[in-house]
Amino acid sequence: MALSQEVLDTIAFAEKMGFTKLHLQPPAETREAMKHAPPAENPTEVGEVINTMIPEGDIAVRIYIPMGEGPFPVISYFHGGGFVLMSLETHDEICRQLCAKSGCVVMSVDYKLAPENPYPQGPESAVTATKWMIKNAAEYKGIGERMAVAGDSAGGYMALWVAQKLTAEGIKLKAQFAAYPVTDHYSSQHLSWEENKSGYTLTAEMMKWFWDNYLTDATKFTEASPLRATSFSGLPPALIMTANYDPLRDEGKAYADKLKSAGVETIYKNYENVHGFFGTGEMGQEAMQIASDFLKDKLST
Repeated sequence: MALSQEVLDTIAFAEKMGFTKLHLQPPAETREAMKHAPPAENPTEVGEVINTMIPEGDIAVRIYIPMGEGPFPVISYFHGGGFVLMSLETHDEICRQLCAKSGCVVMSVDYKLAPENPYPQGPESAVTATKWMIKNAAEYKGIGERMAVAGDSAGGYMALWVAQKLTAEGIKLKAQFAAYPVTDHYSSQHLSWEENKSGYTLTAEMMKWFWDNYLTDATKFTEASPLRATSFSGLPPALIMTANYDPLRDEGKAYADKLKSAGVETIYKNYENVHGFFGTGEMGQEAMQIASDFLKDKLST
């Protein structure tokens, strides 16, 4: 299928901005450059935005509260960035949209980044933050018993990881959503890694660089890959989205397939797009609405 103009424009913009070369300089330099990116024009309005720190683990979070009296269900959201890059700032507009469209409190988590904080520090901090919000949701007009996890790319990985760990501990989440998630180490050699290795914003070379910064111990490839978990039963209802022109496509679909095989209510949708489209452009806005409706529905009771 020919690429749409929307996708072609996205690829051209990514190349112009240097997003296809993020792996060619030290992470600290790229993070610093990202701090100077202009904020989104006309940011989506929400009722209130609160920045705070979680004492346990010293984790920064940004909490978006919908307009109205509440109380509201809660979503723990994890940003993308290959375990290495991006922040609360880069995903501010995504979280604003999700808050406004779902009618939920959204906690954006500044989980620990590699290489300074290699596996398992990132996902462990994501678990810590989610547990904290469950206990403290009422302080932010939230309902801790009605919690979902969500994220994109490496943030999708974090969401799926948190769902697995909390379920194993007997903590019931209402839903999980992941857009083009990382679910498996590149040693599995999924076909989409070869089919989409270059030319579509996220390259296989870049994704390998992300993994190598995140995980250096070869004995932990299995435990660090959510797709390689031994059990998927009992996990919360899931919405998994992938991009067709993305090295991560097949591992995202494989995760959805494993959920379905385990009897987990699962919706899978593949978009004719490239990695990073969630929340932007026509397809990205459609995906945002579908995700918001899914989470709103699952968190309604």
